[in-house]
Amino acid sequence: MESLGNNIKRIRKQLGLTQEELALHVGVTPQAVSRWENGTGMPDISLVVPIAKTLQVSTDSLFGVDDQRYDSKLYIELKRSIEKIEADAENNEEAALSKCQFMLKKVYEDPDNYIYSVYYVEQVANLSRYVHYNHFAVDKWPEFRELAIKYGSNAIRFTDEREWNERAHFALAWIYIHDGNYAYAREHIEQLPTIGSNRLQESIMAQLALFENGYDAMGEVLTMNLQNFVRAVNKENLYAIQSYAWGKPEKAIEHGKWALSIIDTFCQKKEMKSYCRGFLRDIYKFIIFAEIRLDNIDEAKKYFDELKDQMKRMYQYHQEVLSSESERAKYNERALGYMEAYTREFMAQQLQEIIDFVIGCNMDNNGEKFAKIL
Repeated sequence: MESLGNNIKRIRKQLGLTQEELALHVGVTPQAVSRWENGTGMPDISLVVPIAKTLQVSTDSLFGVDDQRYDSKLYIELKRSIEKIEADAENNEEAALSKCQFMLKKVYEDPDNYIYSVYYVEQVANLSRYVHYNHFAVDKWPEFRELAIKYGSNAIRFTDEREWNERAHFALAWIYIHDGNYAYAREHIEQLPTIGSNRLQESIMAQLALFENGYDAMGEVLTMNLQNFVRAVNKENLYAIQSYAWGKPEKAIEHGKWALSIIDTFCQKKEMKSYCRGFLRDIYKFIIFAEIRLDNIDEAKKYFDELKDQMKRMYQYHQEVLSSESERAKYNERALGYMEAYTREFMAQQLQEIIDFVIGCNMDNNGEKFAKIL
């Protein structure tokens, strides 16, 4: 939870207010506001309500009490809206464009909402792949790109939330990569955390928990750390397989098999399963795509059948978690929201998306051949 001073500073900047303007509204000196924000002073209790009203937030939000719950709820709602757009779209390109349009509308409705801003930038980053590789929506790209840079830069400047700050840097890096501006991409990449030093927070936080609160506390932190590491490894493998699939399909299959074996090992610890779910599906997707590119239609079907079986098992595991209070307690609200959204209908949509993807790529009608034998 952020300090009161940090929250005042963050919200004030989001509204575009100066310290002098905030001071004028609540009847104090600018020096008093400065002391609140740098942590050397605290506002009088009688000023809390006037400050909250001036900053257009609840007193709970001012103290950071409900920020995390609000962020998680809003993010889950956005994810579900995005998933519906994906399900209703004719193809991936149209889905990417519709998602940008949807999120831009959200940004215009609430330009100070950093979650909307960053999520819009992420959708533009997704669209940038189709602009780059397929020359799709090139007429609309300049406007989306410029607005993404504007809102992404504002989020980085005014948002103290580490997750959303890093997500903005990450998405802007992809936009610049696909736009051919590698120097700017590198600037954003260099702002992201790195495992190169091997001195990450995760490398010592579990031990701090042990010494401070005992083995049970260490176990909780260890599980959370491992979940984050699992996501990082899976993402690195997915990006590599996706890139190989277009240019070196044999390498995509080789690396993909190895990545699946790693996921299988990760999932032996059940708390890791949900952090492999989407990566598992997308790794299979690009292995299937690579096999079809090599005219290995039967092999592609084998992997498709494997994926269906894996998704059924994932669904069953989610039901076990959601039906048990003790299991639910091991996951945060966002993770539980993902599990609730992992319905049979969602699985069917994701499998159909893979079929539509390979058909859309044509590949001498191999995609059609693949679809016919399913």
